[in-house]
Amino acid sequence: MVKTAVSILLSFLLIFGMSAFEIWYVTDIFKDFRAVLCGLYEKAEGSVATHEDGIAVQRFWEDRKLGLHIWLPHNSIEAVDFQLSEALGYLYEGQFTDALPKIEVLIDMAENIPNVFSLRLENIF
Repeated sequence: MVKTAVSILLSFLLIFGMSAFEIWYVTDIFKDFRAVLCGLYEKAEGSVATHEDGIAVQRFWEDRKLGLHIWLPHNSIEAVDFQLSEALGYLYEGQFTDALPKIEVLIDMAENIPNVFSLRLENIF
């Protein structure tokens, strides 16, 4: 009986600990990604962003997304990849007014994706 209670308690603590780590990890990555995107947005808004700036953001994302495949559905990550690729295409062509909405969408995604998968009452029911 005592072994069962201890096993249940340890299992609960392990699940709780992994959930807390997941929430922290995903939120931290997207917070950093959002900051990088805001920098790119400001440059694009001032029409001084280059394709290399976009590539730097893409490299930042590529490095960070590897660990996210464990915690997030692949379609969420693919949506970010798609929007980022389109924004890079517009930056390559120097079309800043077309790149700005794509970067705005990425900034919104960086805010919303962690909230969708966090432990909240509205996400449970």
